Amino acid sequence: MKRSEVLFRGLKRLFSTERGKWRVVALCVLGATTFWFFNALNKQYATRLNYPIEFLYDEQDVVVVNELPKKVSIVVSGGGWSLLRKTVLVSVNPIQILLENPASQKYITKASLSAIIADQLNEVRLNYVVTDTLFIDIERRISKKVRVHIDSTSISLTDGHRIVTPIQVTPDSVNFTGPTSFIGGLADSIILFVPVNQINSDFSQSIALTNLESRIVEVEPEQVQVGFNVREFSRHSRIVNIRPLNFPLNRPVQLRDTVAKVSYLMNRSEAEKLPSGSFTVVADYAELNRADSTIVLRLGNYPPQVDILRIEPESVKVRYDQPATTRQQNRR
Repeated sequence: MKRSEVLFRGLKRLFSTERGKWRVVALCVLGATTFWFFNALNKQYATRLNYPIEFLYDEQDVVVVNELPKKVSIVVSGGGWSLLRKTVLVSVNPIQILLENPASQKYITKASLSAIIADQLNEVRLNYVVTDTLFIDIERRISKKVRVHIDSTSISLTDGHRIVTPIQVTPDSVNFTGPTSFIGGLADSIILFVPVNQINSDFSQSIALTNLESRIVEVEPEQVQVGFNVREFSRHSRIVNIRPLNFPLNRPVQLRDTVAKVSYLMNRSEAEKLPSGSFTVVADYAELNRADSTIVLRLGNYPPQVDILRIEPESVKVRYDQPATTRQQNRR
């Protein structure tokens, strides 16, 4: 008979016996297991634990830059019951580490850590500390007032529209609070961008500063109000007399062209109200190009609310007229 058949028949006889006998077998197994378990817990063991730690310090004027360690690896020895309580059955009180000057203390060595842990452990004995060094990254909390500016060049306007008033930011400054290493490196001002495209009317909107905050940096207030007026500009032009400047009185010098065309962009309603003489175009004899007898025209006065496009022509020639007596002598 094969060995497997013998084993199968033995098990069959065991499970086919009366229920009372089966209960006796189960109780015997349970009793033996319990005896072994309790006997094992009465012995001495050594084991490695990840033991919880807690840092005690004045949190009022400091910031934890990087998260502090929460556990330390140690090897302890003690009775089975004590080790069981430390690991499985109940939560343990963490090792408390006092930081008298947290902003200055950057690490705790293994030697210092061993003394702290050995002094607070109970029921088990510290064999040695596995963790080499605990690093601490805590800095003093400071604040700095920073001015807020808007990047006007990045504001998206609909074609033909212009900003016609100064950009108002309320409040014009915000306070940053955080660790010394970050706040100390902040510039005296920050640039914000208007997150709206194709603006074609007066603008007034809050811009959030929450994207400048983090776990360790606070911004107060959390938003600023930005406002400015927008108008639609159209193209206009005017014919303006050219005004000679610094021309010699003792020489018969004349401008060949006496008028110029000034093209500009301006709000249509305001353009209709512009008085004559709002623009002046100047030809300065001191800027004469003697190679070709030309002077580049430049704009003198013009309304501040306009955008100048161009002056036509860009330059004018001068001519030198002979005096009348000279012409008579030449005729003779």
